[in-house]
Amino acid sequence: MCNIKLLRLSSFLLLLILLSSCASGLIVPNQYEKLPDTKNVAPVDPELDNVPPLKEKRISFLAAGDNLIHDGIFHDAKRRATANSYEYNFAPIYEDVADLIKNADIAFINQETPMGGAELGYSGYPNFNSPQDLGRTLVDIGFDIINIANNHMLDKWEIGLANTIKFWESQPVLLLGGYKDKEDYDNIRVLEYDGVKIAFISYTYSKKDLGTNGMLLPANSPYVIPYADDADIIRRLGLAKETGADLIFASMHWGIENDFKPSSEQRRLARLLADNGVDVIIGHHPHVLQPIEWLDRPDGERTLVIYSLGNLLSMMSNGINMLGGFATFDIVQYGFDKPYIDNVSFIPTICHFDQSFRNCKIYLLEDYSESLGPLHGTYNYNTYYNRVLYGYFTLDRAKKWLTDTIASAYLPVSVVNSQK
Repeated sequence: MCNIKLLRLSSFLLLLILLSSCASGLIVPNQYEKLPDTKNVAPVDPELDNVPPLKEKRISFLAAGDNLIHDGIFHDAKRRATANSYEYNFAPIYEDVADLIKNADIAFINQETPMGGAELGYSGYPNFNSPQDLGRTLVDIGFDIINIANNHMLDKWEIGLANTIKFWESQPVLLLGGYKDKEDYDNIRVLEYDGVKIAFISYTYSKKDLGTNGMLLPANSPYVIPYADDADIIRRLGLAKETGADLIFASMHWGIENDFKPSSEQRRLARLLADNGVDVIIGHHPHVLQPIEWLDRPDGERTLVIYSLGNLLSMMSNGINMLGGFATFDIVQYGFDKPYIDNVSFIPTICHFDQSFRNCKIYLLEDYSESLGPLHGTYNYNTYYNRVLYGYFTLDRAKKWLTDTIASAYLPVSVVNSQK
Protein backbone atom coordinates (compact mmCIF):
# COMPACT_ATOMS: atom_id res chain seq x y z
CA MET A 1 0.00 0.00 0.00
CA CYS A 2 2.82 2.33 0.90
CA ASN A 3 4.49 1.75 -2.50
CA ILE A 4 1.25 2.51 -4.36
CA LYS A 5 0.95 5.82 -2.47
CA LEU A 6 4.51 6.70 -3.31
CA LEU A 7 3.92 5.86 -6.97
CA ARG A 8 0.81 8.04 -7.09
CA LEU A 9 2.67 10.86 -5.34
CA SER A 10 5.58 10.63 -7.81
CA SER A 11 3.17 10.73 -10.76
CA PHE A 12 1.42 13.75 -9.27
CA LEU A 13 4.72 15.60 -8.76
CA LEU A 14 5.86 14.79 -12.32
CA LEU A 15 2.60 16.19 -13.67
CA LEU A 16 3.10 19.40 -11.67
CA ILE A 17 6.64 19.80 -13.07
CA LEU A 18 5.43 19.36 -16.66
CA LEU A 19 2.60 21.84 -16.17
CA SER A 20 4.99 24.29 -14.54
CA SER A 21 7.48 23.97 -17.46
CA CYS A 22 4.80 24.72 -20.06
CA ALA A 23 3.59 27.68 -18.07
CA SER A 24 7.08 29.16 -17.84
CA GLY A 25 7.66 28.97 -21.62
CA LEU A 26 10.15 26.11 -21.68
CA ILE A 27 9.87 23.94 -24.76
CA VAL A 28 9.43 20.23 -24.14
CA PRO A 29 10.36 18.23 -27.24
CA ASN A 30 7.62 16.13 -28.76
CA GLN A 31 8.69 12.53 -28.90
CA TYR A 32 7.49 12.35 -32.49
CA GLU A 33 9.54 15.37 -33.69
CA LYS A 34 13.00 14.76 -35.15
CA LEU A 35 15.67 16.54 -33.14
CA PRO A 36 18.58 18.35 -34.90
CA ASP A 37 21.52 16.10 -35.76
CA THR A 38 24.44 17.50 -33.80
CA LYS A 39 26.87 14.64 -34.06
CA ASN A 40 28.63 16.12 -37.14
CA VAL A 41 28.87 19.69 -35.78
CA ALA A 42 32.45 20.64 -34.90
CA PRO A 43 32.98 21.70 -31.32
CA VAL A 44 33.53 25.41 -30.72
CA ASP A 45 37.20 26.26 -30.12
CA PRO A 46 37.29 29.08 -27.56
CA GLU A 47 40.74 30.17 -28.87
CA LEU A 48 39.20 31.13 -32.24
CA ASP A 49 37.48 34.03 -30.52
CA ASN A 50 40.93 35.65 -30.20
CA VAL A 51 41.90 35.35 -33.91
CA PRO A 52 41.57 38.77 -35.68
CA PRO A 53 39.70 38.86 -39.01
CA LEU A 54 41.76 38.89 -42.22
CA LYS A 55 42.70 42.42 -43.20
CA GLU A 56 43.40 44.06 -46.55
CA LYS A 57 46.96 45.32 -46.97
CA ARG A 58 47.65 48.02 -49.61
CA ILE A 59 51.10 49.21 -50.65
CA SER A 60 51.30 52.13 -53.07
CA PHE A 61 53.88 51.93 -55.88
CA LEU A 62 54.97 54.81 -58.15
CA ALA A 63 57.19 54.53 -61.24
CA ALA A 64 58.83 57.36 -63.18
CA GLY A 65 60.51 57.21 -66.59
CA ASP A 66 63.73 58.69 -67.91
CA ASN A 67 65.58 61.26 -65.80
CA LEU A 68 67.84 62.58 -68.55
CA ILE A 69 70.20 65.35 -67.44
CA HIS A 70 71.30 67.55 -70.34
CA ASP A 71 73.98 70.15 -69.66
CA GLY A 72 71.44 72.98 -69.54
CA ILE A 73 69.81 71.27 -66.58
CA PHE A 74 72.90 70.95 -64.42
CA HIS A 75 74.08 74.46 -65.38
CA ASP A 76 70.69 75.73 -64.23
CA ALA A 77 71.04 73.73 -61.00
CA LYS A 78 74.42 75.35 -60.39
CA ARG A 79 72.88 78.80 -60.92
CA ARG A 80 70.13 78.01 -58.41
CA ALA A 81 72.52 76.99 -55.61
CA THR A 82 72.06 78.72 -52.25
CA ALA A 83 73.83 78.66 -48.92
CA ASN A 84 71.32 76.06 -47.73
CA SER A 85 71.36 73.80 -50.81
CA TYR A 86 73.75 71.40 -52.45
CA GLU A 87 76.36 72.86 -54.79
CA TYR A 88 74.03 71.83 -57.62
CA ASN A 89 70.50 72.63 -56.53
CA PHE A 90 68.13 70.36 -58.43
CA ALA A 91 65.34 70.54 -55.83
CA PRO A 92 63.34 73.37 -57.51
CA ILE A 93 62.94 71.22 -60.62
CA TYR A 94 61.02 68.55 -58.69
CA GLU A 95 59.22 70.69 -56.11
CA ASP A 96 55.76 70.37 -57.70
CA VAL A 97 55.91 66.55 -57.79
CA ALA A 98 58.04 65.88 -54.69
CA ASP A 99 55.09 65.23 -52.37
CA LEU A 100 53.58 62.78 -54.84
CA ILE A 101 56.84 60.81 -54.89
CA LYS A 102 57.40 61.00 -51.15
CA ASN A 103 53.85 59.87 -50.34
CA ALA A 104 54.22 56.64 -52.32
CA ASP A 105 55.23 53.67 -50.20
CA ILE A 106 57.68 52.58 -52.92
CA ALA A 107 58.96 54.88 -55.70
CA PHE A 108 61.03 53.84 -58.76
CA ILE A 109 62.91 55.92 -61.33
CA ASN A 110 65.08 55.19 -64.35
CA GLN A 111 68.16 57.37 -63.82
CA GLU A 112 69.27 57.62 -67.42
CA THR A 113 72.58 59.39 -66.91
CA PRO A 114 75.67 58.13 -65.01
CA MET A 115 77.04 59.89 -61.94
CA GLY A 116 80.71 59.12 -62.31
CA GLY A 117 82.02 61.99 -60.22
CA ALA A 118 83.40 65.45 -60.89
CA GLU A 119 86.83 64.04 -61.79
CA LEU A 120 85.35 62.66 -65.03
CA GLY A 121 83.89 66.03 -65.97
CA TYR A 122 80.19 66.83 -66.03
CA SER A 123 78.66 66.55 -69.47
CA GLY A 124 75.41 66.30 -71.38
CA TYR A 125 74.52 64.70 -74.70
CA PRO A 126 75.83 62.46 -76.18
CA ASN A 127 78.05 61.11 -73.37
CA PHE A 128 76.45 62.09 -70.09
CA ASN A 129 77.88 62.49 -66.62
CA SER A 130 75.69 64.18 -64.00
CA PRO A 131 76.58 65.71 -60.62
CA GLN A 132 76.03 63.35 -57.72
CA ASP A 133 74.03 66.11 -56.04
CA LEU A 134 71.26 65.04 -58.42
CA GLY A 135 71.26 61.58 -56.84
CA ARG A 136 71.10 63.07 -53.35
CA THR A 137 68.10 65.12 -54.43
CA LEU A 138 66.33 62.04 -55.82
CA VAL A 139 66.79 60.38 -52.43
CA ASP A 140 65.58 63.52 -50.61
CA ILE A 141 62.33 63.64 -52.58
CA GLY A 142 61.56 60.00 -51.88
CA PHE A 143 62.80 57.65 -54.58
CA ASP A 144 63.53 54.19 -53.17
CA ILE A 145 64.56 52.23 -56.29
CA ILE A 146 67.09 53.53 -58.81
CA ASN A 147 67.55 51.79 -62.15
CA ILE A 148 70.70 52.42 -64.18
CA ALA A 149 70.41 49.67 -66.82
CA ASN A 150 70.12 51.77 -69.96
CA ASN A 151 71.98 52.71 -73.11
CA HIS A 152 73.94 55.51 -71.38
CA MET A 153 75.34 53.46 -68.50
CA LEU A 154 78.79 53.24 -70.16
CA ASP A 155 78.94 56.87 -71.32
CA LYS A 156 82.01 57.34 -69.12
CA TRP A 157 83.25 53.83 -69.73
CA GLU A 158 84.02 51.30 -66.99
CA ILE A 159 85.27 53.87 -64.50
CA GLY A 160 82.07 55.88 -64.87
CA LEU A 161 79.96 52.79 -64.23
CA ALA A 162 82.09 51.76 -61.26
CA ASN A 163 81.86 55.22 -59.69
CA THR A 164 78.11 55.37 -60.33
CA ILE A 165 77.54 52.02 -58.62
CA LYS A 166 79.76 53.07 -55.71
CA PHE A 167 77.80 56.31 -55.29
CA TRP A 168 74.39 54.64 -55.30
CA GLU A 169 75.56 51.97 -52.88
CA SER A 170 76.31 54.80 -50.43
CA GLN A 171 72.69 55.93 -50.60
CA PRO A 172 69.60 54.43 -48.88
CA VAL A 173 68.14 53.02 -52.10
CA LEU A 174 67.82 49.71 -53.93
CA LEU A 175 70.04 49.87 -57.02
CA LEU A 176 68.99 47.96 -60.14
CA GLY A 177 70.99 47.36 -63.30
CA GLY A 178 74.53 47.95 -62.03
CA TYR A 179 76.54 44.81 -61.20
CA LYS A 180 80.13 44.56 -60.00
CA ASP A 181 80.62 40.94 -61.09
CA LYS A 182 78.78 37.77 -62.10
CA GLU A 183 77.99 36.86 -58.51
CA ASP A 184 76.49 40.29 -57.92
CA TYR A 185 74.52 39.95 -61.15
CA ASP A 186 72.96 36.69 -59.99
CA ASN A 187 72.17 38.15 -56.57
CA ILE A 188 68.56 39.03 -57.40
CA ARG A 189 67.49 42.26 -55.72
CA VAL A 190 64.52 41.86 -53.38
CA LEU A 191 62.69 44.69 -51.66
CA GLU A 192 60.46 43.88 -48.68
CA TYR A 193 57.76 46.30 -47.58
CA ASP A 194 55.17 45.54 -44.90
CA GLY A 195 55.80 41.83 -45.24
CA VAL A 196 55.47 41.73 -49.05
CA LYS A 197 58.61 40.75 -50.99
CA ILE A 198 59.24 41.98 -54.55
CA ALA A 199 62.07 40.59 -56.66
CA PHE A 200 63.48 42.80 -59.45
CA ILE A 201 65.31 42.08 -62.67
CA SER A 202 66.54 44.83 -64.99
CA TYR A 203 67.74 44.92 -68.60
CA THR A 204 68.79 47.28 -71.35
CA TYR A 205 68.23 46.33 -74.97
CA SER A 206 70.46 43.74 -76.57
CA LYS A 207 74.17 44.04 -77.22
CA LYS A 208 73.72 43.39 -80.94
CA ASP A 209 71.29 46.34 -81.02
CA LEU A 210 73.90 48.55 -79.33
CA GLY A 211 72.18 48.51 -75.95
CA THR A 212 74.99 50.69 -74.54
CA ASN A 213 75.39 52.90 -77.63
CA GLY A 214 78.18 50.71 -78.96
CA MET A 215 80.38 51.31 -75.91
CA LEU A 216 81.63 48.09 -74.32
CA LEU A 217 83.42 46.99 -71.18
CA PRO A 218 87.03 45.79 -71.47
CA ALA A 219 87.28 42.05 -72.10
CA ASN A 220 88.78 41.48 -68.63
CA SER A 221 86.27 43.63 -66.74
CA PRO A 222 84.40 41.93 -63.88
CA TYR A 223 81.41 44.27 -64.31
CA VAL A 224 78.27 42.93 -65.97
CA ILE A 225 75.98 44.83 -68.35
CA PRO A 226 72.46 43.33 -68.31
CA TYR A 227 71.78 43.08 -72.05
CA ALA A 228 68.36 41.59 -72.78
CA ASP A 229 68.79 37.98 -73.86
CA ASP A 230 65.97 35.43 -73.81
CA ALA A 231 67.91 32.59 -72.21
CA ASP A 232 69.41 34.84 -69.56
CA ILE A 233 66.04 36.42 -68.76
CA ILE A 234 64.49 32.97 -68.21
CA ARG A 235 67.49 31.86 -66.13
CA ARG A 236 67.38 34.89 -63.84
CA LEU A 237 63.62 34.70 -63.46
CA GLY A 238 64.25 31.20 -62.12
CA LEU A 239 66.65 32.74 -59.59
CA ALA A 240 64.04 35.37 -58.73
CA LYS A 241 61.48 32.66 -57.94
CA GLU A 242 64.01 30.91 -55.69
CA THR A 243 64.16 34.02 -53.47
CA GLY A 244 60.62 33.27 -52.26
CA ALA A 245 59.43 36.69 -53.39
CA ASP A 246 55.67 37.27 -53.59
CA LEU A 247 55.92 39.27 -56.83
CA ILE A 248 58.45 39.78 -59.64
CA PHE A 249 58.93 43.14 -61.39
CA ALA A 250 61.03 43.73 -64.52
CA SER A 251 62.58 47.04 -65.55
CA MET A 252 63.03 47.08 -69.33
CA HIS A 253 64.97 49.70 -71.32
CA TRP A 254 63.63 48.96 -74.80
CA GLY A 255 61.74 50.21 -77.84
CA ILE A 256 62.19 52.84 -80.56
CA GLU A 257 62.86 56.46 -79.69
CA ASN A 258 60.02 58.93 -80.38
CA ASP A 259 57.58 56.15 -81.28
CA PHE A 260 54.29 56.14 -79.36
CA LYS A 261 53.63 52.51 -80.30
CA PRO A 262 55.45 49.50 -78.83
CA SER A 263 57.70 47.72 -81.30
CA SER A 264 57.26 44.06 -82.21
CA GLU A 265 60.37 43.31 -80.11
CA GLN A 266 58.87 45.02 -77.06
CA ARG A 267 55.70 42.96 -77.43
CA ARG A 268 57.69 39.76 -77.91
CA LEU A 269 59.78 40.39 -74.79
CA ALA A 270 56.69 41.37 -72.81
CA ARG A 271 55.11 38.03 -73.69
CA LEU A 272 58.32 36.19 -72.72
CA LEU A 273 58.41 37.96 -69.36
CA ALA A 274 54.72 37.37 -68.69
CA ASP A 275 54.88 33.68 -69.62
CA ASN A 276 57.72 33.25 -67.15
CA GLY A 277 55.92 34.78 -64.21
CA VAL A 278 56.68 38.52 -64.18
CA ASP A 279 53.88 40.47 -62.49
CA VAL A 280 54.78 44.03 -63.56
CA ILE A 281 56.92 45.34 -66.44
CA ILE A 282 58.16 48.93 -66.16
CA GLY A 283 59.33 50.19 -69.56
CA HIS A 284 61.37 53.21 -70.59
CA HIS A 285 63.72 54.51 -73.33
CA PRO A 286 61.46 55.72 -76.21
CA HIS A 287 61.35 59.20 -74.53
CA VAL A 288 57.63 59.35 -75.29
CA LEU A 289 54.63 57.65 -73.74
CA GLN A 290 53.48 54.23 -74.84
CA PRO A 291 50.37 52.26 -73.79
CA ILE A 292 49.59 50.45 -70.56
CA GLU A 293 47.99 47.02 -70.90
CA TRP A 294 47.46 43.65 -69.21
CA LEU A 295 48.66 40.30 -70.53
CA ASP A 296 47.00 37.04 -69.52
CA ARG A 297 49.41 34.33 -68.36
CA PRO A 298 49.49 30.54 -68.59
CA ASP A 299 49.32 30.30 -64.78
CA GLY A 300 45.98 32.13 -64.72
CA GLU A 301 47.47 35.41 -63.43
CA ARG A 302 47.88 38.70 -65.33
CA THR A 303 50.94 40.85 -66.03
CA LEU A 304 50.77 44.65 -66.01
CA VAL A 305 52.83 46.07 -68.89
CA ILE A 306 53.80 49.75 -68.90
CA TYR A 307 55.57 49.97 -72.25
CA SER A 308 57.07 53.45 -71.80
CA LEU A 309 56.72 56.19 -69.19
CA GLY A 310 58.32 58.85 -71.37
CA ASN A 311 60.69 61.43 -69.93
CA LEU A 312 60.32 62.80 -66.45
CA LEU A 313 63.10 65.34 -67.01
CA SER A 314 65.10 66.32 -70.09
CA MET A 315 65.97 69.14 -72.46
CA MET A 316 65.38 67.09 -75.58
CA SER A 317 64.53 68.87 -78.80
CA ASN A 318 61.01 67.65 -79.59
CA GLY A 319 57.74 68.74 -78.06
CA ILE A 320 56.62 65.12 -77.75
CA ASN A 321 59.54 64.47 -75.37
CA MET A 322 58.13 66.91 -72.82
CA LEU A 323 55.14 64.72 -71.92
CA GLY A 324 55.79 62.04 -69.31
CA GLY A 325 54.36 60.96 -66.04
CA PHE A 326 54.04 58.53 -63.17
CA ALA A 327 52.43 55.11 -63.32
CA THR A 328 50.88 54.29 -59.96
CA PHE A 329 49.21 51.18 -58.61
CA ASP A 330 48.49 49.37 -55.38
CA ILE A 331 49.92 46.04 -54.28
CA VAL A 332 47.04 44.37 -52.44
CA GLN A 333 47.12 41.38 -50.12
CA TYR A 334 44.37 39.72 -48.08
CA GLY A 335 45.72 37.73 -45.18
CA PHE A 336 48.34 35.33 -46.49
CA ASP A 337 47.02 35.19 -50.07
CA LYS A 338 49.32 36.03 -52.98
CA PRO A 339 49.42 39.81 -53.47
CA TYR A 340 47.96 41.26 -56.67
CA ILE A 341 48.07 44.55 -58.59
CA ASP A 342 45.10 46.92 -58.40
CA ASN A 343 44.05 50.53 -58.97
CA VAL A 344 46.40 51.25 -61.89
CA SER A 345 46.53 54.89 -62.94
CA PHE A 346 48.72 57.32 -64.84
CA ILE A 347 49.53 60.84 -63.62
CA PRO A 348 50.76 62.97 -66.57
CA THR A 349 53.54 65.54 -66.24
CA ILE A 350 55.08 68.26 -68.39
CA CYS A 351 58.78 69.10 -68.34
CA HIS A 352 59.18 72.83 -68.99
CA PHE A 353 62.23 74.96 -69.65
CA ASP A 354 62.29 78.42 -71.16
CA GLN A 355 63.86 79.52 -74.43
CA SER A 356 67.08 80.50 -72.69
CA PHE A 357 67.36 76.88 -71.46
CA ARG A 358 66.79 77.95 -67.87
CA ASN A 359 64.11 77.60 -65.19
CA CYS A 360 63.59 73.91 -65.79
CA LYS A 361 60.66 72.48 -63.85
CA ILE A 362 58.39 69.43 -63.85
CA TYR A 363 54.68 70.29 -63.69
CA LEU A 364 51.69 68.08 -63.21
CA LEU A 365 49.80 68.42 -66.49
CA GLU A 366 46.72 69.63 -64.61
CA ASP A 367 48.78 72.53 -63.21
CA TYR A 368 50.47 73.53 -66.48
CA SER A 369 49.03 76.72 -67.94
CA GLU A 370 48.20 77.33 -71.60
CA SER A 371 50.26 80.54 -71.50
CA LEU A 372 53.49 78.64 -70.74
CA GLY A 373 53.29 76.57 -73.93
CA PRO A 374 54.52 79.22 -76.42
CA LEU A 375 57.41 80.02 -74.07
CA HIS A 376 58.71 76.46 -74.11
CA GLY A 377 62.36 75.92 -75.01
CA THR A 378 61.53 73.30 -77.66
CA TYR A 379 60.54 76.20 -79.93
CA ASN A 380 64.30 76.70 -80.37
CA TYR A 381 64.48 73.42 -82.29
CA ASN A 382 63.38 73.14 -85.90
CA THR A 383 63.17 69.34 -86.02
CA TYR A 384 61.17 67.04 -88.27
CA TYR A 385 59.02 66.00 -85.31
CA ASN A 386 58.31 69.64 -84.39
CA ARG A 387 57.74 70.92 -87.93
CA VAL A 388 55.98 68.06 -89.64
CA LEU A 389 55.17 64.91 -87.72
CA TYR A 390 53.68 66.07 -84.41
CA GLY A 391 54.04 69.85 -84.28
CA TYR A 392 55.58 72.14 -81.69
CA PHE A 393 54.63 71.70 -78.08
CA THR A 394 51.31 73.11 -76.86
CA LEU A 395 49.17 72.08 -73.92
CA ASP A 396 46.34 70.95 -76.22
CA ARG A 397 48.71 68.84 -78.29
CA ALA A 398 50.16 67.30 -75.14
CA LYS A 399 46.68 66.29 -73.99
CA LYS A 400 45.97 64.74 -77.37
CA TRP A 401 49.24 62.78 -77.37
CA LEU A 402 48.28 61.56 -73.92
CA THR A 403 44.71 60.47 -74.66
CA ASP A 404 45.73 58.92 -78.00
CA THR A 405 48.26 56.74 -76.17
CA ILE A 406 47.08 55.91 -72.65
CA ALA A 407 43.64 54.31 -72.22
CA SER A 408 41.12 56.62 -70.56
CA ALA A 409 40.57 54.10 -67.74
CA TYR A 410 44.03 55.00 -66.39
CA LEU A 411 43.82 58.79 -66.81
CA PRO A 412 42.47 61.62 -64.61
CA VAL A 413 38.82 62.29 -65.42
CA SER A 414 39.55 66.00 -65.94
CA VAL A 415 42.01 65.24 -68.73
CA VAL A 416 39.68 62.80 -70.45
CA ASN A 417 36.74 65.20 -70.28
CA SER A 418 38.81 68.06 -71.67
CA GLN A 419 39.40 66.06 -74.86
CA LYS A 420 35.74 65.23 -75.53
